[in-house]
Amino acid sequence: MSARRVDAGFTLVEVLVALIIMAVVGLMAWRGMDAMIRGRETIDRRSTQDASYIQLVRQFERDCQEMLSNPELGVTPYSAGAKNIWWVRRYRLDEVDAWMIVGFGMTPAGLQRWTSRPLKGRADALILWQAILSDPDLLSTEMKVSLEMPEVISQQIQVFTSDPKATQENQGTSTAPASSATPTSPGSQSTSSTPATPATQAGQGEKNALLNGITMRWGLKNIPFPITRSCLAGTSL
Repeated sequence: MSARRVDAGFTLVEVLVALIIMAVVGLMAWRGMDAMIRGRETIDRRSTQDASYIQLVRQFERDCQEMLSNPELGVTPYSAGAKNIWWVRRYRLDEVDAWMIVGFGMTPAGLQRWTSRPLKGRADALILWQAILSDPDLLSTEMKVSLEMPEVISQQIQVFTSDPKATQENQGTSTAPASSATPTSPGSQSTSSTPATPATQAGQGEKNALLNGITMRWGLKNIPFPITRSCLAGTSL
């Protein structure tokens, strides 16, 4: 009598249970991998933004360090409008001392820094600078974009000087100190110009020296705390 052969195998229920387990494990692995990738992208994006902010701060401080004092051109070395802030700075070109006009302002593309061409002659510098003094918010075709920050959504300006003449010239564009203003919309800013106190004079031997300074406050997208930087002409704080 021959033994009956029985084929071994999985039942349909066992196959379905195995498929469900594999699906759950695969879903968990995919969710973990997706979270890791998203976290890496967030870190990379924040690193790029932080590098941009550092570049902005360093450029602003460098511009402040090279800002002119009044006697060098015989005119006010800065000009603040409702949207833009400009000043004249020193510039070194081919081992020759020159000047350059720099500005910061809000545009639909975000914060931009503008620069003029190197100005070797005093007459050239004065011609271009007088045009800016007449209307600081009018962007000249002479200016080129050297830095653009889409992450910056607002700019506030506070200008302070010990020059009474410059104070009177800027009263028309002054609204409120930047420290008391709150950004409400892209491009919003405040400008003010106040006389420096005697304590800020350069020293007893420089009673006639003029001090000019700027405080900038930039509001950032999706970040509650703004970037705030202050400087005096020829230095940074």
